[in-house]
Amino acid sequence: MLNKILCASAKRPSRLRGLSGAKYLLVAVLVGCFGGAKAGAQSINLSGNFTPGTAEAFQQALTRDIDTVLLDVSGGYLSEGLAIGRIIRSRNLRVVIPQGAVCYSACAEAFLGGTRKQIIGVLAFHVPRVEGARSKRQAFRFGLTGGTATAIYRHEMGYGFELTRDINRWTNENTMLAFRNVEELEGYRNANRASALPTLIRYHP
Repeated sequence: MLNKILCASAKRPSRLRGLSGAKYLLVAVLVGCFGGAKAGAQSINLSGNFTPGTAEAFQQALTRDIDTVLLDVSGGYLSEGLAIGRIIRSRNLRVVIPQGAVCYSACAEAFLGGTRKQIIGVLAFHVPRVEGARSKRQAFRFGLTGGTATAIYRHEMGYGFELTRDINRWTNENTMLAFRNVEELEGYRNANRASALPTLIRYHP
């Protein structure tokens, strides 16, 4: 069911593709230009959108010398984003959103999996949306499934309910909750975090 839930439109073309043209992956490159990278470590670059099979291709592309995941992804399938985030966490990988890059929706969920994080571009969340539902009832069921899955996942990644609360409160299909530095995001690890005026950006799928 989660494969029917999209976190963003897949209109922006991929810059880098690998493994197969349909999976929007990946090129491993040296990351000496990013502070905090280990000597001799490599990065893997995800760009474009998450489509069915992206998480599997990502898993296959990872090698032992990869330390960092560079993200420039405008969204895609929620299930792929959650799976990629869990892979990132299991491998103890660093995540970076480079200058000029965006990490929206499904990508934002994947970003939470990083054990070390750097935001130079823009990280943004919104509530999961559904494409292709045959009825309002089906759309509600898919939305409920996606909302539950993301809340459980965020808790698993160490973020309190307050993050889910603010995403649900402030966002919709055209508005996203944005973070431009890690400190803002990491504040949500504190269960007693007080609500602050959010940074909202417009989104046009």
